Amino acid sequence: MAARPAARPAPQPTRLEPQECLDGVLSAQETPVGAVVDWSRLRVLDPGDLLALLPAEVPFATSGSTGPPAVWLRGRGQLVAETAELARSLADVEPDALVVHAPLHHLYGMLFGALLPALLGRPAYYTHTTDPLPRSARRLLVVGVPSSWWRFDRAPAELARYERLTVTHSTGPLPSAAHRVRDRRPEIGLFEVHGSTETGMVGRRTHEHDDWTLAPDVSLAGPLAPGRQALLAVRSPRLARPAGGDFPSEHVLDDVVETVDARTYRLVGRGGKTVNINGRRADLRAIETALRTAVPTAAPVCLLVNDPVRGEWYEVRTHGGPHERKAVEEAALRLLPAWQAPRAVLTATRPTAT
Repeated sequence: MAARPAARPAPQPTRLEPQECLDGVLSAQETPVGAVVDWSRLRVLDPGDLLALLPAEVPFATSGSTGPPAVWLRGRGQLVAETAELARSLADVEPDALVVHAPLHHLYGMLFGALLPALLGRPAYYTHTTDPLPRSARRLLVVGVPSSWWRFDRAPAELARYERLTVTHSTGPLPSAAHRVRDRRPEIGLFEVHGSTETGMVGRRTHEHDDWTLAPDVSLAGPLAPGRQALLAVRSPRLARPAGGDFPSEHVLDDVVETVDARTYRLVGRGGKTVNINGRRADLRAIETALRTAVPTAAPVCLLVNDPVRGEWYEVRTHGGPHERKAVEEAALRLLPAWQAPRAVLTATRPTAT
């Protein structure tokens, strides 16, 4: 019997200077996948040092999937204030290193994946979710995306190497893999944040079944009566300003919440028919309109579904037979950007009501 080939060793990361990494993020929105950055070389000793490294404002673009594409400008003081609050919130984690799966051009990725390790003076490994975790650290903070949990669900022995492992999450609902991982190893820490490009961090929690607690500098702007359900409206000094506009005094998110008290809320749903795909929200009604215009006889309908890797996704149900289903599949390929593609196009036996 032929010998089994030896396992291929993990590729060694490229070492990148922190200033080069930060310049790449700020100027070209680059994520240096395959690199390790020792952020201690910047010698950031306090938030003031971090402030001096940033331009006056940093732009963050929304995809335009739930409205017109927009650029939101965040002042360096706002970015540093949020980074300092994250460092305080994660003080007990005391990571030796960070592993970053989130793209750095998103607000979540820049805060957790670049500014936080710079403030902490810790090395950060920028990897694909399928890459092995570094063996050199004992206490690891993973800046996760939904597919991070899918990977960890299939690598329990790898997780057991660490004295402390904490995973952050900020891209929609936790996937089922996260619940399986934490059920098996409840000592794996979770730090989950809720917010948006426009607001930054609004709420946070450390257990998936807990209510959300507002960040210290955030307050509810809407009705405060316990049990009241409404769109989440907040006030915060960290609200971004639209390009060409002023900083707003409050912002209304498209999340429906139930007020527990003045500092706590529960997520109930969304005000619109949207799906969060790896941190970007897509308007399912707009997708339906595009597909129905292209293939009216199929009467396609978009349905939100749970997904084990992404947390949530959507499927398209059509009326008719194989011909209509194929026409809808082709229309989706032609009309939608790749990240908005449906998980599947299925044939229903009768038209599905919206």
